[in-house]
Amino acid sequence: MEKSVAISSIILGASIGFALLKFFNLPEEEKESFYKHVKDTTNELLDDAENTVEKVEHFMEEFKSKPDNAWMEKLYVLKKMFLDFYGRERRSLL
Repeated sequence: MEKSVAISSIILGASIGFALLKFFNLPEEEKESFYKHVKDTTNELLDDAENTVEKVEHFMEEFKSKPDNAWMEKLYVLKKMFLDFYGRERRSLL
């Protein structure tokens, strides 16, 4: 495994683990609020599927334009996509 891929994998795995740890330590009402936000936003994205697909295609073009070994840049593109879709409202969770 290339060094950049290994580093990206470690960062991504650590981020996921940290987010899960933070989520499971939230009070129940904050968990419910977070879950409701994700559910409602996902439904909005599905209701406007045509626009959502266009946005995903835009981000994937940007993702593919990065060099094969630029995993940190590719992860940043994915981060921008999820922030665009789900907003910064719940960013404090992370």
